[in-house]
Parts: sequence; structure tokens; C-alpha cells
Amino acid sequence: MMIRKQLYVKCLIAMFVLSITAEGIVFGAERKPKIVVFPFKSNCSLNQLSLGIEDVMRSELNRSGYFTVVDADVTYEYVKEAVLYDVIKIDNSDITANTSKSKMVDLFARIDQKVIVRIAEDLHADFTVKGTLNQFGEKFRADIELAKVKTAGTLSSLVGECESKEKIIELAEKLCQQIVTVCRDVNVVKEVEAIQSSYRQGRLSYDEVANKLKKLSSEIPGVFAIHCALFVHYLGHPEKQEDLIAEGEELLNMLNAGNKEDMEYLSLSGTDPFYELANAYIVKENLSGAIDTYNRAIKIYPVNHAKYYKQLGILYKLEDKYDEAVNAFEQALKIYPADLDTRLRLVALYETNGDISRAIEQCQSCLKYAKNASEGGKVKETLARLQAKKK
Repeated sequence: MMIRKQLYVKCLIAMFVLSITAEGIVFGAERKPKIVVFPFKSNCSLNQLSLGIEDVMRSELNRSGYFTVVDADVTYEYVKEAVLYDVIKIDNSDITANTSKSKMVDLFARIDQKVIVRIAEDLHADFTVKGTLNQFGEKFRADIELAKVKTAGTLSSLVGECESKEKIIELAEKLCQQIVTVCRDVNVVKEVEAIQSSYRQGRLSYDEVANKLKKLSSEIPGVFAIHCALFVHYLGHPEKQEDLIAEGEELLNMLNAGNKEDMEYLSLSGTDPFYELANAYIVKENLSGAIDTYNRAIKIYPVNHAKYYKQLGILYKLEDKYDEAVNAFEQALKIYPADLDTRLRLVALYETNGDISRAIEQCQSCLKYAKNASEGGKVKETLARLQAKKK
């Protein structure tokens, strides 16, 4: 009895572990998006042509390695159910048997988008493909609607044409390439996060992550999230300083103040790339590069302006650009008047330039922002020294 109990417990543990493993594969960070290709409506003289394009598309989408494609028979069973019970509103097995597949597809083409979304959700699909194959003499045209299930909205309307029925397969292959591109663009942030997650879990090395992100960038160019991830990845690695600067410049060129998604991604990254990029230039003793970085960032990135202006004041002072330094410090204080350090830097700048009156005036303002007796004492000492100097 005890042995049976032990075996039972072991079986339960094994089943539990397997279920967790399976769930990790299906729902984990590296889960492939699932796509369902619905039957195409055919406006062709040969109805089987539309069925052929679907098969080719399923095969090509599966071969891309990006998707998990819902099986054709499974898809059709859901389509048939939707047509019979949501459109015709009857429950009769004889009609199921007697209704031709082409007729079923024609009826499905009239189904409401909400029903299509419901089918896709039941199939646990992320994307749907449905379309029409039209014939104009010897020429053929495919009109495809690619939709995202989560938002129940159309991602893209794709159109492809070919000169003859022999080229329909080639047409389907080209459309599949476009589908992969559109869906990868939509899911690129998830891909980036999956790569980063694998690195944190020790499944990828530092160089492997960099290579994967660079490969992703070459496949899907112009994606802000990829370059942001590369920048963060290079940060803190002195040997990658040149790569860091290149990615930082890319971010400066790409960031659009009106793009909410990029702004949100940047805020969630936990890094201020422009401050770090400026520091990278400073390490290379390229002060003009750092100054240019801050001036550009102020125009496109609506946060951290007080810090940027303060750093600009410091850099302009190092470059002996007095007026620019004064203006930068003053701009910083307009945003954050309580920054005692910036005020004292402005006092020192006035004093260095021989403008003692303005230095005294600014130093008197400093007294209001001293947080404790120690800070207050230092400000008073500076003020006394300046007043003595004026005499």
C-alpha cells in the first residue's frame, strides 16, 4: 500500500512538472505567435484555386519559423460551425453533410468581424488572415486582410497580382513574406523582451544577445525598441563604447516627441540614454559631442531638462563659453529653483567673470534654499567673502 502511494505521488509530481514545462513552452516569453488562415472566397472560374492559395500560405507561414499555423481541418471545422450556427441559425446535421465546401466558404465571407475574432480566440490565435482571390481574364489578384486578434482590428490590407494561374504559388509566397514582416513589426517588442529575458535567465551569453538584437535590427530596420535594448545592453561595458555611442546617436535620430510608444518604451527602460551618451562623449574627451547630445535631447525628450541644462552649463564653462553657461544654468533654475548646487555654480561663474554684484545677488538667493545649517553656513561664508571682495 505504501509503495503504491509513493508511486502515485511520483506520478503526480511528474505530471505537474510536465504541465509546467508545457505551459512554459506555449505561454513563455519565446512562444511563437499563432496565426489562422481562413478559407479564401473565390471569384475564379476554377474554385480550387482559392483552396490552393490557402494551402501554400499555411505552408509558407509555417516554414517561416515565426508562426504556429492552425491546421486547415481544424480551421474549417470552426468555420463550418460559425456558418451553420451563427449565420444560418439552425442545427441540422443533414445540412452539414450536404452543404458544399465552396458554398460554406461563400457564406463565411459574409460573417461579421466579431464572429471571426471569436473563432480566432477559441483557436488561441494571435493573428488572422482572410481574403479573396479574383480572376480578371488570365490574371489573378489576391486581396488579404491581416488582423490582430487582441485588438480586433485590421493590421494591414495586402494586395498581390500575378499574370497566370501558374504563378499563384509565387504570389502566395510573396504575400506570406509581407505577413511575416507586418506581424514581426507588431510583435518586435515581445521579441526584444524574450531575448533580454533569456539573458537574465542565463540561457544566452552577452555576445549572443548582442548578435540576436543586431540580427533583429537588420531584419526589421528602424525599430526604436531594438536600438534602445542594444544601448542598454552595451551600457557599463567600456569595450563597447563605440557601439554605445553609435546606438545612442541612432536613438537621437529616431526619437519623435509625438511617438507615444517610443516615449513609453524609453521611460520603462530605466535608463536615460541621452545622459549616458553625453557621458560616453565626455569619457572620450569630446565635449562638443556631449553638448550637441544635450541640446538635441532637450528638443525631443520632454523629461530631465533641468539635469540637461545643468550639465550643459558645466560643459560650456569647461569650454570657456561664459554666456552659454550662464544661460544654461538659468534655464535649469527656471525648471528647478531649489537646486542649490546649480545656484552655487552660477555664483562661481559670475565671480570668475568678475561680475561680483550678480554673484552676491545669486548667493543671497541661495540662503532660501539651504536645507540645513551646514549648507546655510557655507552659503554665508561665500556671501561674506564676495561682499568683502566688492569693497
